[in-house]
Amino acid sequence: MADDPVASQVPERSGASAGSLDLDAIAVDDMVDGMVDDGPEDIVCAACGQVASGEDRCPGCGMPLKRPESLPDPDEMGIDVSDLAEEGSAQIWDENYSDPSAQGKGAFVDARPSSLGGRLFEGNFALNVFAGLISGLLAFYFALALAILTSSQPGMQPFLPSFISMALVASVAGCILFSVLSRIPFSLAGPETVPAAVLFLFVGSLYKDMAGLYPTDSMIPTILAGVVLAALSTGFALWLLGRLKVAEYVRYIPIQIIGGVVGGVGVYVLLGAFDWMGGLSLDWSNFFVAMGDCVELIRPDQCLAAILPSVVFGLILLVGLSRLKNSLFMLAMILAATAAGYAAGVWGADSSISSLAATIPLPDAPIAPLAAQSLGEGFEAIQWGVIKANGLYIGGLVILVVLTSMSRVTNLELLHGRESDLNQEFHALGLTNMAGGLMGGMPASISYGRSAGNRATGARGPMAGVMAGVLCAAGLYYADVVIPMIPRFVPEGILIYAGLDLIRDWLFRTRTAFTRRDDMVMLWTTFAFTLFLGLLAGIGIGVGLALMATVSRYSKGGAIRNVLSGVNHRSNVDRAPAQQRALKEYGDHIHILRLQGFIFLGSMESLLKSIRERLEARDMLPVEYLVLDFRMVTGLASAAGIGFRKLRNVVEEYDLELIITSAPLELEEHLSSMGYVGEDDSPFKVFFNLDFALEWCENRVLDAENMLTIKNLTLPELLTPVFPEPRYIPALMKVLKRVVVDKGQAVFRQGDRSESMYFVESGRLDVELELEGGKLLRLKKVGPGAVFGEMGIYTLAPRSATVRAAEKCVLYMMTMDKLNAVEKRAPVLVTAINRFLINMLSERLADANKKVRDLMV
Repeated sequence: MADDPVASQVPERSGASAGSLDLDAIAVDDMVDGMVDDGPEDIVCAACGQVASGEDRCPGCGMPLKRPESLPDPDEMGIDVSDLAEEGSAQIWDENYSDPSAQGKGAFVDARPSSLGGRLFEGNFALNVFAGLISGLLAFYFALALAILTSSQPGMQPFLPSFISMALVASVAGCILFSVLSRIPFSLAGPETVPAAVLFLFVGSLYKDMAGLYPTDSMIPTILAGVVLAALSTGFALWLLGRLKVAEYVRYIPIQIIGGVVGGVGVYVLLGAFDWMGGLSLDWSNFFVAMGDCVELIRPDQCLAAILPSVVFGLILLVGLSRLKNSLFMLAMILAATAAGYAAGVWGADSSISSLAATIPLPDAPIAPLAAQSLGEGFEAIQWGVIKANGLYIGGLVILVVLTSMSRVTNLELLHGRESDLNQEFHALGLTNMAGGLMGGMPASISYGRSAGNRATGARGPMAGVMAGVLCAAGLYYADVVIPMIPRFVPEGILIYAGLDLIRDWLFRTRTAFTRRDDMVMLWTTFAFTLFLGLLAGIGIGVGLALMATVSRYSKGGAIRNVLSGVNHRSNVDRAPAQQRALKEYGDHIHILRLQGFIFLGSMESLLKSIRERLEARDMLPVEYLVLDFRMVTGLASAAGIGFRKLRNVVEEYDLELIITSAPLELEEHLSSMGYVGEDDSPFKVFFNLDFALEWCENRVLDAENMLTIKNLTLPELLTPVFPEPRYIPALMKVLKRVVVDKGQAVFRQGDRSESMYFVESGRLDVELELEGGKLLRLKKVGPGAVFGEMGIYTLAPRSATVRAAEKCVLYMMTMDKLNAVEKRAPVLVTAINRFLINMLSERLADANKKVRDLMV
């Protein structure tokens, strides 16, 4: 053994030295062919630690050896752990066991019954009915107020009965249908201030375009058809967003920007209310003309008496509800005001007091239960061209309903205490609008105030919404009897309150600790544009700013997910130790950028800036291989092609190799059409994934350092630098079996029994994961000096992957039987093997930790 370069490093034999290994005394030759005789049981001397086998006395110190007594194998009847259990506690296998700690939990699980019948009767029936009665009365009053707003422009008063009918129909559909379909059990929908304000401008524009040009018989069905079309369009848009499962993306739009538009809507509501109350006949060409007319036409001696009670009641509602947000309290104030006005008409002696009883001025025409009936009778007279010319109002209405509904669902989720599926809520609201539109209703939206009040008064299920809808239906049927009993200042005051509430909530209450300064700047900008240029312009500018902000935030620095270096982030190839050291030293030649999100031209610019900063860094090795990973990229804008042209200029300027991995199909097609890929001298190279690209780059780096091909070494030569005890390598080699594997041959397959591990002397092998459908995923590649299969031999678990030779390989196999035999004959050799494997696994873990650290930066 003196001629063996490894064995020559082993010290001379010391027979009596405790813990030493006598290589000549290790009977390993009989293990080579697998025929191992365990022999007598080994005994450790308690005095000197010498291991003896079959002797009565220690061969080292001569002390008598005591053999351990054999212990009977325990059975399950001999195991008693009853003394460890809590006294009187139930066991999980006991019959009818229930975990008391689980009571009251489940905040993260939607425990609502899945069936319609189960949802309908959810909660306390009496409380649901009580809350439904309160919500129904409030919905009736709000529908009346919003119908007044819709008909407040000059010439629109004759349409008031139809608008009252359309508002109540929307309330019936919103309360009943949306409550049943929504997963928020106390939610309510119906006519809301924001869509009603857009309708107010929409129908006014229709009337202005038709006045003097078309007969009344054409104007009525056209205006009603415009309202119904708005409801159907809103419903279809919401339904489509929910159906396509894209409603959640609406949450990414900064709602504060749209808040400026909604705040401007609040100002329009106030002006519309003043126009109605004072009979001012304002010019609604733009806000400033209307505001100037309002200041000029209001006469204190003529209009103050008509306006003041409504303004005072609206302010009382605003102050009262800012302190006590409760539907019962609001309804109490409304009913008290109604009773006070009615009493003033009966017992008021002074004209100023008795004027409080003035009712809503209704034309002689009755309030039809369904406005769709009037629409059907004049369907042929509808002027669709006029509606089309004003179609932007419908588009603006759809946008505002979508955005405000998203905000209200989010707030209702907080009340509900669990997350809701925005797609489901949009789907439900869309069906509600389409059903209401088919019945002749106006657009409906989610009402946060009435929904929250519904919950506060005891509603815990859809029965409250159904009850509210039934009450609105009764109000519609008896509208000709009920409405003349309501003083006009009550719904007018509700309008004043609604306008002020929009301004307060959307302009002054949107700021939080996380609100960005640029959000507030854009909010007030959209508010100003809404007033200066009109509602449609405000909506367009608000949506444009919102989209620009969204794009900016998701592309500003967000296009680059991780910046990595080839020093720590390497391919899944187990290389020789010398090669690993070379890659750690020269890995900075490889610069890796993992991209994410949607790639715009702007994000390409930030990417180029980051690349140039790295290329100009003087404290690092120059970049030779630039790797761009597109695995997490969701798409590319059409203008991104300009960025790739700039990227090519950078590649040529710095003489780089640009590697693209996991490229989307459209990117590969674009680069191919531009001539950037496909040839050996192409400026870009495309690889299937990052692992293959890194292997190619590493091979080039190693080749430049003359380390790619290492001269053929024997396994002992490969193990000597890394094996904890090199002197034991000759003994190890005696128990290993040499195996030659041809190219393409599998050493073992996924799912096989684990009974051996392998040391690689030459050649390379692929570790593959077999997926469904016969697909293979390469996990890693192993080469000379590597070990594989070691986990299975220790855990006895089936093989988790297939190992296949990528070229002709020479392996050395250690079977589990051999390892067990060595453990009995020479435990110190097994200890050395275990230390070797632990060191190898530790190094892998350290490298993995570095990768994770870099990926989390």
